[in-house]
Amino acid sequence: MRLISSLLLLLCLSSVASAHKLAPSLLELRELPSGVFSVMWRTPLLAPTPPTVVFPASCHEMGQLEQTVQEGAIEQRYSMLCAGVGDKLSVSFNNLSASRSVALLRWYGVEGSEQQVLLSSDEDTFSPRGQASGQSPILQFTGLGIKHILIGSDHLLFVLGLLLIAASRNRLLVWISAFTVGHSITLMLVSIGVIPRWPALAELLIAASVLVMALYADRQGQRVQGKAFVVLVAAFGLLHGLGFASVLDELMVTRGNLLPALLGFNVGIELGQIVFIAVIVLLLMAVNRMLASQPNWRVPCLLAARTATIYVMGAASTYWMIDRGLTLFEATFRGVY
Repeated sequence: MRLISSLLLLLCLSSVASAHKLAPSLLELRELPSGVFSVMWRTPLLAPTPPTVVFPASCHEMGQLEQTVQEGAIEQRYSMLCAGVGDKLSVSFNNLSASRSVALLRWYGVEGSEQQVLLSSDEDTFSPRGQASGQSPILQFTGLGIKHILIGSDHLLFVLGLLLIAASRNRLLVWISAFTVGHSITLMLVSIGVIPRWPALAELLIAASVLVMALYADRQGQRVQGKAFVVLVAAFGLLHGLGFASVLDELMVTRGNLLPALLGFNVGIELGQIVFIAVIVLLLMAVNRMLASQPNWRVPCLLAARTATIYVMGAASTYWMIDRGLTLFEATFRGVY
């Protein structure tokens, strides 16, 4: 069993090294007279494979490129001349799939029209004349919330830790509810500017929360109960909410879209959590059914799987704490927490 756990640990470490969060990008296009477009392109510094904007071949940059680095993102501003394109302008993105990312595109037409579209690897092309302008912001951000939680390994491992610790469905429901309330509070407070985001510190503490869950899960035979643990889970929810808020912050959500963005993104996170929990429960039911005919193997196999999962949680969280601790150390000297 120890050999299997050690092998799984090594596999975990090799995969964790490439793990990263959803790194959304933002593209703002403002149409000006005579085929000129004002462009603002913002993409995170930490994106492993930064996406790029692709304009038609007939388009050419005008004037000087202005590039700045703001709060962990590269922001570029420039003008683009697309003579002869007319109503056939089409903009696409490269590397959205490779970076496991999305891009929010805001379009401001010369006649005063506005569109906002969330693009991903499944649909990475935008045409202002051919795109449906009635796409609901709530649905867009709901999809973003689902994608964020499902590729957020640290958030999923935290929820998995609660599944390992819970002795009953009712207790799990209480803990998940406390976690949801916690991250919903900080997501809202950061988004409306009541509290700062502190991205580097928040990510380090989120990794620490996964390690704490692994330590609790390792206390075999000792049931976790009482209000103190509920408060602890809610407190960790506050920390995870700081991480969730970074997505909306990087997209520079406008005040007019803030409410639907908050509502949709939070709903998406909850839906993603439900999907993850449902998959784990169905997987456990399938394993139990497979082992029903082998009662002598059932308990050892489940115990080995539990031990291996705890090893993975501990190894991943430790790696993240070291990596994010170094990031925090660097951010401290830059004055960005």
